[in-house]
This record gives sequence, structure tokens and C-alpha cells, in this order.
Amino acid sequence: MQTARVLGHVTATVKHASLQGWRLVVLQPLNIRNEPDEFPQLALDQLGTRRGDLVFFTSDTKQIRAMTGSNNCPARFSVQGIID
Repeated sequence: MQTARVLGHVTATVKHASLQGWRLVVLQPLNIRNEPDEFPQLALDQLGTRRGDLVFFTSDTKQIRAMTGSNNCPARFSVQGIID
């Protein structure tokens, strides 16, 4: 798991069938000093995060399969929690 800042959400006119009804957000991964680290990433959001929220996310595909109910979902990351 890694921390990130939510930059915003994504609107897609065409999605993979397993992503229908799911909210996608753009995350900026952060390093240990809460500075930007790497490139922004897309993630599934089941928590309703907002721009500026500090979150932790994972690349655990088992979690994504459980969330979407699909074994072939193309999403790699999912938001797991909002940090207060």
C-alpha cells in the first residue's frame, strides 16, 4: 500500500464492461515526505474521495476482482482508505 493525493476524477465515455458504474480517480503517489513520487495513476474509488484527499491505495488485484466481480478487470489500483 502507498499513500497518494487525489487530483480529481475521470469521466470516460467508453469503459471496459467490468468498470461500468465504478468511479475512477487520478492519484498522485507520495513518498515518505508526502512529496509527489512517480507519475499520476488511475484507481477505482469505492469510498467517494474528493480532490485533495489523502488516501492509501493498493495494486492488489485480488481486491479489485472482489470489488468488481470480474476476473478480467483492466484496473490495476484501488483506493483502500482515506487518511484523516
